[in-house]
Amino acid sequence: MMNKWIILTVGALILMTGSIVMADIGNKQIIKTQNNYTMNSPVYELELSRWGVYNDGTHPKETTKGINAALKWAKENNYKTFKIPNGTYLIAKGTKQHDPDARINLASDMDFLLSKNTVLQKETNEFEVYSILYLGPNVQNVTVKGGTYLGDRDTHDYSKKGPDTGGTHEWGYGIQVAGAENIVIDDVKLEKFTGDGIIVTATTVTGSTISEESLEIGGINDEGTPVEAEGEIRTNNREVTHFDNASYEKYRNIHFWLPEGINSGSKADVYYYRKDGSFIRADKQIRFYSGESVIPKDADYFRAAFEAPSIKGVKISRMTVDISKNVTIKNSDIGYNRRQGISLVGSDGVKIYNNHIHHTGGTAPQSGIDIEPGFFPGKNTIIKDNHFTDNKIQIVLAYGENAVIEGNHFKQSLKGAVGVHVHKGFRGDVIVKENTFKGSGLTLYSENAVVDQNKFTNSEVKLLGKNISFSNATMADAKLNIGNEEGQMIENIEMLQSGAISGALFIWDAPVHMKDVTIHANSKKKGIIQGTGNNKSVYDSLVVKDKNHNGTVLPAGTYNRCTFEAGPLEINREGKYVLNDCTIKNPSNLFSVNNLYGNPQVTIKGSLLEVKENIGYGAAIYVQGAEKFELFDNEVKAENNTENAPLIKLGPYGSPKSTSIFNALIKGNKIQTKTAISGVHTLNAGTDAPAYVVKDNILFNATLELTSKDINEENKYIQK
Repeated sequence: MMNKWIILTVGALILMTGSIVMADIGNKQIIKTQNNYTMNSPVYELELSRWGVYNDGTHPKETTKGINAALKWAKENNYKTFKIPNGTYLIAKGTKQHDPDARINLASDMDFLLSKNTVLQKETNEFEVYSILYLGPNVQNVTVKGGTYLGDRDTHDYSKKGPDTGGTHEWGYGIQVAGAENIVIDDVKLEKFTGDGIIVTATTVTGSTISEESLEIGGINDEGTPVEAEGEIRTNNREVTHFDNASYEKYRNIHFWLPEGINSGSKADVYYYRKDGSFIRADKQIRFYSGESVIPKDADYFRAAFEAPSIKGVKISRMTVDISKNVTIKNSDIGYNRRQGISLVGSDGVKIYNNHIHHTGGTAPQSGIDIEPGFFPGKNTIIKDNHFTDNKIQIVLAYGENAVIEGNHFKQSLKGAVGVHVHKGFRGDVIVKENTFKGSGLTLYSENAVVDQNKFTNSEVKLLGKNISFSNATMADAKLNIGNEEGQMIENIEMLQSGAISGALFIWDAPVHMKDVTIHANSKKKGIIQGTGNNKSVYDSLVVKDKNHNGTVLPAGTYNRCTFEAGPLEINREGKYVLNDCTIKNPSNLFSVNNLYGNPQVTIKGSLLEVKENIGYGAAIYVQGAEKFELFDNEVKAENNTENAPLIKLGPYGSPKSTSIFNALIKGNKIQTKTAISGVHTLNAGTDAPAYVVKDNILFNATLELTSKDINEENKYIQK
């Protein structure tokens, strides 16, 4: 027998079956059911026979009509919770696109409660736009809780095309929030919709068209007075800029859309006036589309100024919109939807907590969450403590402003899948912290992002925007791609490479600052680090170790207190390379310098350069091409070497050719070898090589093999 409650008075309940707990909170009575759902009192449980509703998955027209009629009645009778009993309720397909009679339309200040055994199922249909549950403009203070919302994805007729749609059938929604406020969606299951499990969007309220008939040449000064201004135009007609419409009593915003004839990249300045014409204030530099100007309380009309060569052909839509505000989506299971799990296309203050969002795919974009508001604002979003599994794209922030992505778990096994992707058009602050990425990458094109305390496994991080902080991360078989734009700070990163992927770090040509980054590799081939780097880049305490010692390329920049035990380093392109107080240890070769992609300038000072075993091919330090090569105040050691190979060699083997080493200084070094091999060798530097400076070095067992023109001064020889 189903639970039934008889309402005696507001706040008094008699339960016929089941159990409840009641508590008074202020003047509001709160009820907690045996499912641990909290409900506002009084509660109305839908009476099926009274309203002609079926819970056996039949009679969709009658069921949909009955539920809406019961909701209206419950609202009129001041109920605070509307509960639907267990069963399957078939929601009508309707007779047209976005049919308001083919969905459940909620009202303000009344919660909507389903149990885990209650299913709202959309009737199979051919329409491109539909929803099961709709929270429209003027709806506020509603909690939607429990139950399953089931779409018709598997049986939908995709062959039909609507009169104003594109034939993609991507707008079938489980729950649609369109301009509603203070909404909570809690513990619901949404799956198999042709579009999105949940969409949070906006609506247009009113507006007007500003065209050349309402414009004149000139600007407006900071006091709101029209002035002559070259390259500016301004409105001059109150008929298209007034606030006489009653909608402005509630909606206090102005947006500018679809500009024509305005200078590319320019923005709008808005000036507000009272009814007597007195100036109130100005809002400057309002972006077209997503920018918003808030109307002052006593404003009667506004004037706007734009950058344009003339008024000819100018046309701008001035709009006032109703966006969804303060929406919380939590504790829900959102999966197997065709377009998105959740779409935010006109919102402010959405919080998405502790949901499982999974297996989204079928038609683009195919995201677990997509913030893509288009003309509307999409700002101040928090995405926290969710699990994302095998969505084609886990999260995409296409447009909008300010987002926090925190404490989530991202897992993907799909080939070609995309993890978290933030486009360049997303503005404001982006914070990505304390997330776990498994098979899911992170791509950031936006500016001013903070990425902190994340874990990455079998994934790739691409930092492609300006002013990004990336810190306190662990990366297992994961790649880091940085230096595409200026202002990137990389700090306290541990990278563990098992050899499952090639390469760990790619550095583009913009300056970066890297500090306390450690790479432990088990590489199968050369190239732990790749890329060009930048002369202004700084690397502090970078540690690179490779069990297989396959070596890596070194990008341009300054390296302070760095450690390399990864096989021979290679410097092979134009740029400045400075190594201060570094350690380079390898079994054989230490590093080579050549002019494969231009002549580098290399300075190594105050460092430990040690060959642990025998010197390999060429030399321990092998310089074949450089604009400048400086080696001073270092320890250069090969104390276990038994081969007759040079420790430091300038110039290739074979007959001397024209030099590619244009300046060299080897000064103040301690050069130690086991046997009497060449410590410094310049005999093959080139027929036209300049005089290289080799001075103030201490050579233990090692010798010097220099040309007669080289400057050989104050070098000391010590035989052990």
